[in-house]
Amino acid sequence: MTSVSSPSPLPEQTRRQAATIAPHRAYVGPEDRYDLIGGMQFRLLLALGLRESHRLLDFGCGSLRAGRLFIPYLGRGNYHGLEPNHWLVQKAIEQEIGHDLVALKWPHFHCTDGFQADECGRDFDYILAQSIFSHTGVDLLRRALQSFARALSPMGIAVATFIHAQKDSVPLDDTDGWVYPGVVAYDPRRLQEEIQGCGLAGRPLPWYHPNHQTWYVLSKHAAALPDPALDRHFGGAIWRVPECADSLK
Repeated sequence: MTSVSSPSPLPEQTRRQAATIAPHRAYVGPEDRYDLIGGMQFRLLLALGLRESHRLLDFGCGSLRAGRLFIPYLGRGNYHGLEPNHWLVQKAIEQEIGHDLVALKWPHFHCTDGFQADECGRDFDYILAQSIFSHTGVDLLRRALQSFARALSPMGIAVATFIHAQKDSVPLDDTDGWVYPGVVAYDPRRLQEEIQGCGLAGRPLPWYHPNHQTWYVLSKHAAALPDPALDRHFGGAIWRVPECADSLK
């Protein structure tokens, strides 16, 4: 009988070379978390009541890190992805979901850099913006949130991540435009003022984020937001993934 030994760890140089195999994945974050971050977003919207009949706008869909899960789940034509980098979407179609799924599910891709959700349509039941506002100054933040207020259905909700301000982070007041690969942090009180000033109600959710961002849920009407008494159901813990062990605390 031939024995098979366990593979030895890849040398660092080999790992770096392997990271270039899927540049469309690496462009949106660490490749080793591509599946994890996408799954996290899918789980959150499912917990918030997403059904196949709902219309979703994936605001900054990138290389379909989350879209590759939402597109098969949603009904025909119900997925909309906004992404200014056309090549990212094309690579994702070729290497993540395939043209057959596109033909079956009719997702809509909007390649525009206007930072306005309503350019993609109106009456969305859900808008998703993961790790977008961690790179936007106040001008783009306001433009996007105002467009969310126009694009959401009357009881629709948006979920978005923000970085809360720390001592060494870029302050909101001093930043405009797109800041990447740098990050922009927000004082929670000032962030609430900006959300309300853009015609939305919003509050943080305790849903786990492995990159230490804070999830917010937003809507035109406070009545559409989940009651804080339900927060115990929105933890998003991940078991058996060592780098997410703090989610179980």
